[in-house]
Amino acid sequence: MLSAVIRARAAQSPALGRLHRALSAALEELEAQLGTLTASQNPAVAENTDRIVASGGKRLRPALAWLSWRCAGREAHEILPLMAMLELMHTASLVHDDVVDRAEARRGVPTIHTVLGETGAVHCGDFLLARAMELLHLYRGTGINEALSEVSVEMCLGELAQLKAGQSRSAGSEADYFLQIRRKTAYLLSASCLTGALAGGMTAEEAAPLRSYGLELGVAFQLKDDLLDLTAPAGLGKPQGQDLQKGIFTLPVRYAAAGSSDPALHALLAEPEKTGGDVARLIALIAETGALDRTQQVLEDHSRRAVEALSPLPESPEKQALTELALTLAGRQF
Repeated sequence: MLSAVIRARAAQSPALGRLHRALSAALEELEAQLGTLTASQNPAVAENTDRIVASGGKRLRPALAWLSWRCAGREAHEILPLMAMLELMHTASLVHDDVVDRAEARRGVPTIHTVLGETGAVHCGDFLLARAMELLHLYRGTGINEALSEVSVEMCLGELAQLKAGQSRSAGSEADYFLQIRRKTAYLLSASCLTGALAGGMTAEEAAPLRSYGLELGVAFQLKDDLLDLTAPAGLGKPQGQDLQKGIFTLPVRYAAAGSSDPALHALLAEPEKTGGDVARLIALIAETGALDRTQQVLEDHSRRAVEALSPLPESPEKQALTELALTLAGRQF
């Protein structure tokens, strides 16, 4: 995603063009590194973890780390192992998510639990995490180890909270929702920016703007995902209404429920087993409440905060690329 944003702007900026070529080269190195890290003497583990990792994805977290590393301007430590760690941590969380959600495909390929069963999938996710942890020693004394340990705890707490909410079918408070999406998405994006900056030689204080940027970007990123669950056209990769079908109370769903007295909407939200027709009807009812526009406004606010967080940093192609990503995510200029 980030690479695509830079590429789209490169025609107007030679500096961004050079940056895009350098990032593309780094991401190619990352792919080779990931292939090495998924290797195992156990053929089932090797085949299945390699399939999921090689299926792609946005590689957003390693790209954010790389740009933050470049923002530091010192390149004090190697960045490739950190990029690999971040991608493996993210992929491991997706493998575990797929078990909980009983998803049959991820990025167009069969999920691991459909091949090896739930126990096998959990072990494969743990294998990816262990591979990531093998690289931590390279960053001893930088603060990176502590940052990644902290975010790992938060991600686990987030998954447990989502599981509990799904079982109780309770929306919880809006504060609970924002804590949940920070744990689910934003903290790892924030840690990607922070650790990339630390690897580049920044102090924690110097890296604070990038850490804040990643946190705000992560919230905006999840809000965009919430909107796409209700508005995405067919063929985008994620089936429309998937979160809605699971009974997940995303922000637009919360806004719709709070702002509407329509008994049909509330009856469908309370229905534990929604058909495809139920989901389509519910999406139409939610759109009528204005909840999508209200969520878009909140998304834009967090994207704006992400851009503003970068203000202490000197101007550079890297800062411009991070800014463009936040603007693209919001879908408009500020």
